[in-house]
Amino acid sequence: LAQLGLQQHFRLAVGAQQGRQLVAFGPSGQLGGPGASGLSTFEGADRHLLERLADFDDDAQVEVPLPLSSIPSICRLLYLRQEVATAPLTRLFFNLCLHPQTRSCVLEHFLVLICWRPEDGSPQGALPPPHLFEGLEGGRAPQVNATEIQAVGSQRILALLAYLLRRLPQCGEFFAKALQQDKLMETLQGMRSGSDEKSNACRMPGQFSINLLLQLLAMKLFLSSSQHATWLLSVLHALLVPHKQAAESVAANNTGAAGASRAAPAVSAATAAASAEAMPTPAPDGAGDNAGASDGPPAEGGSAQQPPAASEKPTAEQQSLRRWEKIHKELHAVLSQQSVLALCRFLCQAGSGHGSNGEGDCFHMAAEILVALAASQAHLEMVRAELMRVLASLVTDIEAALAKCEATTAEPSTMETRFLRVVRTLAEVFKEASKSQTEKDLNVAGFLEEARVETLWTALDQTLERLDDTEVNATPAQRLLSQGFVPSAVRAEGSSRLSAATSATLASNVQAIPPKPLLNRLLPLMEAFFVLHNGNIEAEQDRKDKDEKKKNKAERDGTAAAAAGVASATPSNRASPLPKREVFAEVAEASVVERSRFGQFCKKHRRPLNALVKQTPGLLAKSFEPLLRHMPQCLDFDNKRGYFRSQLRSRRLESRYETIRLRVRRGEIFMDSYHQLKKEKRTGEEMRAKIQVQFQGEEGIDAGGVGKEWYSALAKEIFNPNYALFVQAGGKACTYHPNPMSYVNRDHLQFFQFIGRVIGKAIHDGHNVEAFFTRGFYKHMLGRKVIPADLEAFDPEYFSNLKWMLDHDITDIVELTFSAESDELGQQKIVDLKPGGRDMKVTNENKHEYIQLMSEHKMTNSVRQQIEHFLKGLHEIVPAELLSLFDDKELELLISGLPDIDIEDLKANTEYHSYTPQSEQVQWFWKVLSEFTQEQRAWFLQFATGTSRVPVEGFKGLVGMRGPQKFSIHRAFGGDRLPSAHTCFNQLDLPDYPSEEVLREKLVQAVSEGHEGFGFA
Repeated sequence: LAQLGLQQHFRLAVGAQQGRQLVAFGPSGQLGGPGASGLSTFEGADRHLLERLADFDDDAQVEVPLPLSSIPSICRLLYLRQEVATAPLTRLFFNLCLHPQTRSCVLEHFLVLICWRPEDGSPQGALPPPHLFEGLEGGRAPQVNATEIQAVGSQRILALLAYLLRRLPQCGEFFAKALQQDKLMETLQGMRSGSDEKSNACRMPGQFSINLLLQLLAMKLFLSSSQHATWLLSVLHALLVPHKQAAESVAANNTGAAGASRAAPAVSAATAAASAEAMPTPAPDGAGDNAGASDGPPAEGGSAQQPPAASEKPTAEQQSLRRWEKIHKELHAVLSQQSVLALCRFLCQAGSGHGSNGEGDCFHMAAEILVALAASQAHLEMVRAELMRVLASLVTDIEAALAKCEATTAEPSTMETRFLRVVRTLAEVFKEASKSQTEKDLNVAGFLEEARVETLWTALDQTLERLDDTEVNATPAQRLLSQGFVPSAVRAEGSSRLSAATSATLASNVQAIPPKPLLNRLLPLMEAFFVLHNGNIEAEQDRKDKDEKKKNKAERDGTAAAAAGVASATPSNRASPLPKREVFAEVAEASVVERSRFGQFCKKHRRPLNALVKQTPGLLAKSFEPLLRHMPQCLDFDNKRGYFRSQLRSRRLESRYETIRLRVRRGEIFMDSYHQLKKEKRTGEEMRAKIQVQFQGEEGIDAGGVGKEWYSALAKEIFNPNYALFVQAGGKACTYHPNPMSYVNRDHLQFFQFIGRVIGKAIHDGHNVEAFFTRGFYKHMLGRKVIPADLEAFDPEYFSNLKWMLDHDITDIVELTFSAESDELGQQKIVDLKPGGRDMKVTNENKHEYIQLMSEHKMTNSVRQQIEHFLKGLHEIVPAELLSLFDDKELELLISGLPDIDIEDLKANTEYHSYTPQSEQVQWFWKVLSEFTQEQRAWFLQFATGTSRVPVEGFKGLVGMRGPQKFSIHRAFGGDRLPSAHTCFNQLDLPDYPSEEVLREKLVQAVSEGHEGFGFA
């Protein structure tokens, strides 16, 4: 710029009295002058300018900051091979666009430069130039490449346009005006273009700039380069898609809602900082947020939510919102049919086929622009007709292709991806159009029927059936569940009770098979299916049905209670009996969602759906989200657990609390931990931080192992009978249920909330604890209703009595009422199971309801307060909506890990240091360990890893100080020493003993005496 002699022009007058020097270059090329300190005042200075938007309108009397004849010379900087530093160049064009004359001149040059392709033989001073400039002071000989010149210039210009449109609404107004012949010829004269280009200019006057931009989408450069297409579409998105924040603000003003969403500031600090370093890069959603929405400015403190008083001057944010609202309407009105069709065809084109992120971004923005055009009603019919035409053609082609495909030799195709793109756009088009055309029938199902989309779903069903994939469960936990075992039952009975076939099935050396090529090709079709069949309507119907049932039940209970007040139960006042099939039923009646087309598809094709999710877990957060929300029972435990852990990790990253340091006494671990972690001292957010534990009187330093020991020891203390918080269920020593008489402990409810926190924290941190609960209690954690069948694990003898009642006629045999009696510390209490229950007899007709109510009383109502406080603590750490993905068996595995310790699995996931698998000591070690009982194996696991629980993915999922860390055996010297362990690293130091007998003796002694506590050997 110094060589161009333009220094004296860098002064912009923003008023009669005020001047502001923008940027000057020092002799060494560094920024100098006011505002040169890294553009640190960019935010405040721009806010000051934008507060005076009217000063920069076309009719403003402001001194021109730069001769218009200098604009072509400045534009030549865009064609340097080595790009000029982004921040000062961006700043320069921003300052030039503040003035109406230089703004118009700059934008006209930009438009011409991106619309025209450089011609061979152009004059040296023409724009676009005949070659890229090697530098201001010369350099290498110029290389002539018209494609490169157009690509470099277009990308830099579009990036500048995207930046300017986010900051200056006046730049958007330029694109809503028709080009004028005289001004365009002046621009061309300044560019010294060749005669051929001047003849091409005859087509430009009278056209609107927005149409010229849209027609660029048919050019080879933008069809072949996703990067250039993304920049162009980010500009079009800013011009044609109403800012989300602006729409919300307008809605708030119209309705007077005080809680409307607030838009981001016109010049955000983050954007300013980014612009000082590099040109902003469009993002997939960015078009709504980056290119326009995020810069639609509301007033601070929510002032944008209420219209300003008549006497108040609108703020810069309000001015910007109003201008953009007007600009969008004007641009939609001047769009030509040819331009809209060009956008539709760009969306429906095949693309490169490689599915890059940039390509997905630009197609996403093209779809959002079409949806905005349809929502404005200006081009709804045209967009809908063109997309439906393409959709019908794709359905026919895909059907024919699927009939010829082989499962293992399917060729890649872009038809399915194009189909998904069109379906998504059409769904949004109908959704937005229906908001403003409520009086018209815009049922998308009718239009899709015309395109024969349902026949395509039939073809998809048949093709998925042809795959005939065998189900392979990759982890021991998934295989255990697939066999229908209850984890706690396996633990109680022991692995010796399992058949040889079952044990082989649960072996851990099974690997998942990757999806077949055809399944990957069908993925876009399955995604499209979930777009059109997402289960939302059926789920809403389910909710209404449940509400209606609750209402009817309340009415029946009220009628029965009133009748009981007059006389004892007779055939005329008996409550409506429940159908026999609902009593002790493990499976509830199918919901509307499960019976729908969506539900049937999920159940029928569960295997291919899970194979795709295992291959690409991110599908559950995107296109397969309806499957996760409405039909989680069709997902494998491994897939649900992977999604669950990813969501917890993201929540933990949002928490910035420091490490929680606990100092506890091993003998008082429950009370010490309670006092340091109770709700009065730690919030739920704080509890998501890392815990570091120190046992008093022990030398162990917590690098992971001491924490695992703390979880194990605390889990055992939770069930200490001295606290009276839980009772053993069904006479089994390993299964527990809240104690109805826990109130004997004054702080029992606070303890239950603390225990809920501990269990939630263990789930959150991925630690398995030895805590087994009843089926009913697991269902309470999941927010599901208990059924009489759950009573079997809680009280088998009482369950048998109820089962006898159900199977036999109890007339004149059993004399019961709808009430429950209990003996609490020698005091008899009677509790009504329903209003007036103690006066209502149980008969053969209403015994089904009695069984249901008695089951609910024993497993829920008698311990309701304890359950509520436990759940309160649990949900402070782990959200209820995430836990609800699992069933009760899966939740037990998530909390407690695998019930059986598989030595072969441990052996397959062991690393050796200074030993080999063939070493004598290693062979003796595995032989001795395989002869241990399950209790001794648990002791060994506690001794070596700090926990007696096996992760749900088997021993390959062991976690150490550095994350996932396998079990390892290290050689130690000294045949008279005991084995030692480093639980933070899952490491066993095994001395080189001289015989198997010595190894057995030392190992048994070590695990028996050293599975608890820490010290230096």
